[in-house]
Amino acid sequence: MELFIRPAGPVDAEEIAEVQSLSWNAAYTGMLSPGSLANVARVWNAAHWRRSLERTDDRAVSLVLDGRATGVTGFGVAGPRRGRRTALADFGGEIYLLYLMPAIQRQGHGARLTAALARVLLARGISSAVVWALARNRPAIDFYKRMGGRPIAEARRPFFDETVDEIALGWEDLEVLIGAARGVAE
Repeated sequence: MELFIRPAGPVDAEEIAEVQSLSWNAAYTGMLSPGSLANVARVWNAAHWRRSLERTDDRAVSLVLDGRATGVTGFGVAGPRRGRRTALADFGGEIYLLYLMPAIQRQGHGARLTAALARVLLARGISSAVVWALARNRPAIDFYKRMGGRPIAEARRPFFDETVDEIALGWEDLEVLIGAARGVAE
């Protein structure tokens, strides 16, 4: 199965919403309440993604993993780091979202997509980044560690109907992430 990475556009909104809903349910059932999972599908639906992808402010970049036979099977969004946490002051960028359909996980596609996001951040003059993961999501945390990320902060945040614990992992040099991705994707 040949999958390629390309910039996302408004035409991808429905497929991105489906990838997010299916991957969220696969990853977070048992970690998040059923109400929060339902809210994700309701709030981050195709209309949300269409509005997001129609924005022209160029702050965030959205990429999709696409295949001629499969359509969009994954997506990622990155841009300048959000928030003002002093523990993260040395990190200029952030990977906001990275989701793949369960059927294509653990095949190197997530590493390729993460590295592509890092390359875009570097091209925009951002040389370091963080990503937040649900503290109970060991597969995601382990993935980002394999990609060279190191734990740098923790937070407890409201998320729809509940409060969740999250961990920030970071790369002081995005070239480290890109190099690690080569090893994972091969």
